[in-house]
Amino acid sequence: MEILTVINSLRESDKYIKTIFLEGGCYQFHLFLKALFPECKAMINEERDHVITNYQGKYYDITGEVKNVSVGYDFNYLTLSNISLVEGWSFSGKKILSLGECQYCEEPILI
Repeated sequence: MEILTVINSLRESDKYIKTIFLEGGCYQFHLFLKALFPECKAMINEERDHVITNYQGKYYDITGEVKNVSVGYDFNYLTLSNISLVEGWSFSGKKILSLGECQYCEEPILI
């Protein structure tokens, strides 16, 4: 099984998948990849707001292969102190989804 095949299949499964895994769910995406490819290593960017996965010398997120990664500058391997930061990240904890409008009052239904 190729890692890019898995990533592309998941990303193309729904139009919201990319958004979910880029806006809060990036660490959960790493854990998904690690479950399939146990040698994956998590890396966090310098701004500490995005996690990517190192697998066999290449870097990935839900968009596919991440190019031009500078280890030690742009990204660093996730440390124990950073894990406590990222393990609480989630799309649902950060964003609101609109499920359409109420059929009676036409107000948006938000979750």
